[in-house]
Amino acid sequence: MVSRIGKEVELSPVELASQTAKKVEINLASGTPDPKVMPIKEIKEAYNEVIEEYGSKVLFYPGAGGQEELINEIKNYLPLLGLSEGKDKIIVTSGAQHAIELLSKYFLENDTIAVENPTFIETFMAMKLRSNVVLPISLDSNGIVVDELENLLKIINIKFLYVIPNCHNPAGVNLCEERRKRLVELAELHDFYILEDDPYRPIAGDVPKPIKYFDKFGRVIYISSFSKIIAPGLRVGFILANEEIAEKISLIEQLDFSTSTINQYVVSRLLRKGIVKERMNYLYNHYSNKMKILIESLQDVGFTDFNKPSCGFFLLLDLKKDSWKVFLEAVKMGLSFVPAKPFFLRGGDTMARLSISVASEEDIKKGVRILKSAWNNI
Repeated sequence: MVSRIGKEVELSPVELASQTAKKVEINLASGTPDPKVMPIKEIKEAYNEVIEEYGSKVLFYPGAGGQEELINEIKNYLPLLGLSEGKDKIIVTSGAQHAIELLSKYFLENDTIAVENPTFIETFMAMKLRSNVVLPISLDSNGIVVDELENLLKIINIKFLYVIPNCHNPAGVNLCEERRKRLVELAELHDFYILEDDPYRPIAGDVPKPIKYFDKFGRVIYISSFSKIIAPGLRVGFILANEEIAEKISLIEQLDFSTSTINQYVVSRLLRKGIVKERMNYLYNHYSNKMKILIESLQDVGFTDFNKPSCGFFLLLDLKKDSWKVFLEAVKMGLSFVPAKPFFLRGGDTMARLSISVASEEDIKKGVRILKSAWNNI
């Protein structure tokens, strides 16, 4: 006596691995930003400042689509992401995953969509549960294989394409500029939308312009978040979309009122004070250094079957053995990572997602040694 969604929803492998990580010594599973570099002091000051300045106003119900103060600050922030508002409209959401949930509600009713293979399972589930057919499109070191998508579009129509262009979760790759431009052309030619999920750009360093930058027809819906650059618990992100879509999403967002009013004021204050801008290069260097250690540690023990991540938190490793069996053995030895098969619509049985986000440099080195030992035991 439940809905289709109620029947099909299941525990995410990311959540499972994260729960396991609480019970082991070394966590190479979590996608949470490094707590050691979260701006706790600045966040605390921002809370005090907005309460002092606005009083009870910051504790009212949030307005539909976001607080005006935050929307104005996001407009000023967009050029740092390679964008401008133009004719589009900003809608504030409770992070990127809430944005994708809202967009799935708006667009999908047993439709056909396309996603990268692999893709991020936790955002993908919101789309999958409302879709009829999901087409997996391969990834390589330059991102989604556009030629494969183009061939499929000759024989089947899709409602939208979901893509993670920067610091891909879980693959770690960046989409090259030539393919970004081609995706926009295909969207107009074949009448579909592109959901550009781009939460890592603020910490990604030098990457190509967003797909949205090349969009002349309102075909690209840009999704971003302040989770990686500030803190995920604030639950603040945004959508940049054409006015018609944005207005509808605003009405759907109003149904749950989930984006905290006071947190919107806090993020607005952090943007206005330049704290977000100041953190961009610092965090890119911080995570790049940790990723370098992971790559070198893997190579030292003989693991070489991976694309070197360009940025972000994640490396996708082909273990050449059943990753679930390796995971269970690793947990016994004090290590958690994410067996990555659920990120794939096809294949992926031997893939493991390793994360450098919360682990220290020494824990990364030790974790890789444990991973090798667990691998040897299988």
